[in-house]
Amino acid sequence: MYHIASWRLRLVYILVVAVTILPFGISNTGWVAATIGGRSSALAALPLVGPLVLLALGVYRIWLVLRSSETLNSYRTAGAASVLRVLGLVALHVGAIVGVINFAARPMMRMLVSQPSDSGIEFYVVGVLVGLISGVGPFGIILFEFSRLLAFESEARGADA
Repeated sequence: MYHIASWRLRLVYILVVAVTILPFGISNTGWVAATIGGRSSALAALPLVGPLVLLALGVYRIWLVLRSSETLNSYRTAGAASVLRVLGLVALHVGAIVGVINFAARPMMRMLVSQPSDSGIEFYVVGVLVGLISGVGPFGIILFEFSRLLAFESEARGADA
């Protein structure tokens, strides 16, 4: 019994991984990036190696998901793993929405704000808010993948028993 990954899940997963590894959008510009610390990542502590490793791993994971429709499949979960899977899926979808907003925020702000202030504070505030919320997507990947790991381990224990 499998959880079959839908095309929507694959698309959301790819979008969240892409948003995580590629610094783009309003939350990665100028003072906004300086305020929230640039790209927040565990590997970003290393000046150049960390982001390059994260980029390589992200591109590889996107390639795996695109190559095979079964990459994100997992065994049925129960208990804590089921809760983690649901929370991970919700966070993945929120992260994908935030990624699209991050990309489209600057043009939307230019369209909605008829008279921007001299300092551009409205762009700064929106960028900081989007940047702070953007951590939901990678957290969703972690929860989703951890639930898959628990499901595979549970299935392996069941096969051994």
